[in-house]
Amino acid sequence: MAVSLLTGGHTSEVLCIDVDKSTGTIASGSEDGDLCLWSSAGELTHKYTRPDTDCTSVLFAKEKPNTLFAAFGTEVLTFDTTRPQEPTYVFNSNQDEVNQVVLDEKEQFLAACDDSGEIKVFGLSDRKVFKTLRFKHTNICSTVLFRSKRPWEILSGGMDCRLIHWDFSKPKCLNQFNMQELHSTSNDASAYMINPPFIHHLAKNADGSLTACALENGLIAVFDSTQKHLHEKFCLHAHQQGVSQLHFAADNTLVSGGNDSKIVVWDLNKAEQYEAPAGVVANGDSAPEDRRNEGITGLCKVNSLTHPQKVNWLAPFLHEDQWRMVVADQTSDLTIYPLS
Repeated sequence: MAVSLLTGGHTSEVLCIDVDKSTGTIASGSEDGDLCLWSSAGELTHKYTRPDTDCTSVLFAKEKPNTLFAAFGTEVLTFDTTRPQEPTYVFNSNQDEVNQVVLDEKEQFLAACDDSGEIKVFGLSDRKVFKTLRFKHTNICSTVLFRSKRPWEILSGGMDCRLIHWDFSKPKCLNQFNMQELHSTSNDASAYMINPPFIHHLAKNADGSLTACALENGLIAVFDSTQKHLHEKFCLHAHQQGVSQLHFAADNTLVSGGNDSKIVVWDLNKAEQYEAPAGVVANGDSAPEDRRNEGITGLCKVNSLTHPQKVNWLAPFLHEDQWRMVVADQTSDLTIYPLS
């Protein structure tokens, strides 16, 4: 499959995308408040506009066919994609601009994180706020993720460099990680030293055993999520600028996109092949943990391509037995790549 462009839908920068895994339909949202739906063949099928706001997050439900959620400013709109002219419901409880919306595994709850640092968890059966998670993030909450096989647990990350582990039924904080304290970076990687490790995006693999954090300093922190409490496994030296997006494709294949316009494919299974060099003693130039992370980075990195623009969002998807990914950047177009 050749690289293809989806054009003619948006008139300004595309901020977010999602793909309906059952139909191949693509949803995209942009700065001018446009929400576009594209067929699996790449044809624009519908366009909805909410003036004077940005469309910052889109999400297809997996268990409820034809259901799409889209964030516009402080609101989260629900659409029936068979009749997308107007939303079927509007959630309007967030106090600031919503950055991401996510669903739990059973699709009983919808979480929306926002610029105030809060996370609203809505019950989808009664369409009411179930809980509000607050007072832990001291800055923008940029990303949120329901944990697999732990129905009351949520992870959130923000511009305060903190990864927060919540029990949202209480609600209470179970644990938190400060990315500024969690690990050091290589002395040779000067780009990693400049920017603080803001958390831009969180992703988990299919069985929930791994959680990955996209950081502004160009690193990807990978956590073991098999137990109740997360433990960092390793850190990938991924990009020369901030990592904006992370998504798992098949098995433990991770795809990352960055502000350096790079898109990188990682096979995280290969991290197990790392063997520490025998007889190496730290001499002050590079800590053993840094050398280990650099070694794992080299093993896991399987492919890299240069995109023409900074990556705003990406979404891997399987279509006709082939893995592809759709990429949103600082233009009004979408790009679809074969994912080999």
